[in-house]
Amino acid sequence: MLHHLMIGTWTPPGAIFTVEFDDESLSLKLIKKTTIPHDEPISWMTFDHTKKNIYGASMKKFSSYSVVSSTEIVHHASHPIGGHPQASSSDSNTRAIFVLAAKNAPFNVYGNPFYKYAGYGNVFSVNESGGLESNIQNYEYSPDSAIHGMVFDASETYLYSADMWGDKIWTHEKDSQTGHLTLVGSLSAPSAGDHPRWVEIHPSGTYLYVLMEAGNNLAVYVIDKRTHMPVFTHMTYPVVPPGLNLKMYRADVVFLSHSSRYLFATSRANSFDLTGYISAFKIGPAGNVERQLFLQPTPTSGGHSNAISPCDFSDEWLALTDDHKGGVEIYRFHEEFLARVARLDIVDPGFGMNAIWYD
Repeated sequence: MLHHLMIGTWTPPGAIFTVEFDDESLSLKLIKKTTIPHDEPISWMTFDHTKKNIYGASMKKFSSYSVVSSTEIVHHASHPIGGHPQASSSDSNTRAIFVLAAKNAPFNVYGNPFYKYAGYGNVFSVNESGGLESNIQNYEYSPDSAIHGMVFDASETYLYSADMWGDKIWTHEKDSQTGHLTLVGSLSAPSAGDHPRWVEIHPSGTYLYVLMEAGNNLAVYVIDKRTHMPVFTHMTYPVVPPGLNLKMYRADVVFLSHSSRYLFATSRANSFDLTGYISAFKIGPAGNVERQLFLQPTPTSGGHSNAISPCDFSDEWLALTDDHKGGVEIYRFHEEFLARVARLDIVDPGFGMNAIWYD
């Protein structure tokens, strides 16, 4: 069977790459490079709930694209970063870093700026076809915040945000009619300087997994059913081998597999002479981490990326991207072992950011 994935870039010129993976011949090939606005490379992209639209964090903009097919992707709209007046200025280093699409009506899109002037999250409405329509809310975090990852609970009632620069985990409640967010509270990271970067939540809503970029560990939280705030369990797992200089590594992303029986996390190295790492965890029915299965090196440092992307139709296939050499790889997860089965190098500026599975 053939599967198609879309991948963006960290730097201009903007482009969306469509690659094709054949799960019988175990081959990868580039089938389309779609040119998009030059100064709007997509460092993080996601589909809407129908996979008919792509939303992107695009430097100084948040953007949307209509997906007609795997090879026909059409730019719809771009909106500047909202919140602080300096965030969208070309004189600041602020850039859009993450975007999350709601799966329930009104299907708003939630975006995060990063670096300086990143103390606000941006909420966008969409039109009938799913394209970004307008910025309807700029909700506050704190002036020193820089959010890198967010996740909704299964009901999309509560949103959890990982604040790298503020060293916090934030909880917001979503209005089911408007999609607007109101603050519930925030919680400091277990250790000063942990820098929470990414969050994932179990479908049961009981467990929250927080990846600490500087701490280079996976921290496990339970969700208080009364307050809906995360509570640290004091359980952490390494995402780089013990004994290494943690200053040379940065944890990256964490995602559950399709069945939610497994959790994958990655880290990156700060030197091209070192490698990043992939970790896998066995998850119990309630969402508890039963054990760490392995911690193995990636082929490169990962650069800005080393983003793992489990497919959304089985536990078998995962994609890994890096912008160290510029490549995308496919891994097979079988009997709780992970094997690389294909790699495609794409020598293009800033390739490759996260991969999203189209089919």
